Amino acid sequence: MAIQPIKFSKSCIKTLTAVEADEARSHQHEFQGVAPLKEMFGYAKLTTKATFSIRGSSDSYSADLTWYDAREGNPNRSAEYRLYFQSSPVMEAAQEGDVIVIGYDKNNNIHCELIQSQRLTNQNTQWQISQNTVHY
Repeated sequence: MAIQPIKFSKSCIKTLTAVEADEARSHQHEFQGVAPLKEMFGYAKLTTKATFSIRGSSDSYSADLTWYDAREGNPNRSAEYRLYFQSSPVMEAAQEGDVIVIGYDKNNNIHCELIQSQRLTNQNTQWQISQNTVHY
């Protein structure tokens, strides 16, 4: 539930690009595997459930996540990590410029919390996110 701030033990913040948020631009359902995600998930393939929610809404949805190296089968190219997410009403509501907080809660469950840009004010959001948050 995202009406109250989620207390993350470790998290990172990602501003969504057009290809991550807009299904008309891309059907890939993936976040680019940037350094903070590598720090959180490591380098081994991981498939798990995550809870997706929108800040300010009491609705939450369970969806599959897969962390993987998209170039694993190509030894001539360097690793390119991605975080695949199953479609959900949360990501269907996402737009370019929105922010997603991806992190582990105190029970080691993964949450993906969407903060819609029209609700986003830097000061208002920063105090509600764990000190272990990495911005990218």
